[in-house]
Amino acid sequence: MTQMLTVFTLLLCFGLCCFAAFEEETVLLYLFDEEVNDEATDLSEFENHGEITDAEWTEDGKIDGALVFDGASSLIEVPHHDSLLPGGDELTIEAWFKPASFPGGHPVIARKGSVAESGWGFDTPGGKIRGFVYTAPGAAAVANGTTPMEVDTWHHLAMVYDGEEIRIYLDGELDGEVAREGDINENEASVWIGKKANESIWLDGTLDELRILNIAISEEQIQADMEDGIAFAVEVTGKLTTTWGRIKSEIRN
Repeated sequence: MTQMLTVFTLLLCFGLCCFAAFEEETVLLYLFDEEVNDEATDLSEFENHGEITDAEWTEDGKIDGALVFDGASSLIEVPHHDSLLPGGDELTIEAWFKPASFPGGHPVIARKGSVAESGWGFDTPGGKIRGFVYTAPGAAAVANGTTPMEVDTWHHLAMVYDGEEIRIYLDGELDGEVAREGDINENEASVWIGKKANESIWLDGTLDELRILNIAISEEQIQADMEDGIAFAVEVTGKLTTTWGRIKSEIRN
């Protein structure tokens, strides 16, 4: 029995080790599994909780619950924290998004500050994805996607910056890239989700599984997160001092 338990534990750890390496590098994780009112709960160790305005929780997310943005007044504002200044020249943003429409401008998945504050961002102009970083005030590099998203369809979105280029992914496939070197410009602005900072440009659709990391993850890891969902470690009591909580394997189409 002891041998069986040991083998099971090793297999479990092996199957989940990819995310284990990223747990400390995750600086914001909104799963939206439980009903929320005015606060988005960050499950990372940094507790970057966000203030929700006019967004409604739904149980019909891509995986469990999600948050619906109305394209007119819905947003999450996350106060500045040093953890939200990524790891110098590395950054990853991932999310599931089901658009209801494609408003004009650059509706935001997530961005650090306004244009003038020159941070980083991931948005959806014209129903296509776009990722950008500033390496100095006013010095932006922008990767533009080429594939339109479909309305009322879940899409997995990802943006990666590795200090050499920005890459953006739609449904696990590379959709745009641009070369850029250097550390990401630092600012003390809020992170805006669903709204373009101080401009009246809004996201219209349902958002789920939003994660920001201070490292650049691989295309294979993006695809694994898309296919298998996100897992994270939790401490428990019982025979094992540590187990793995919540592996999102039942993903809705």
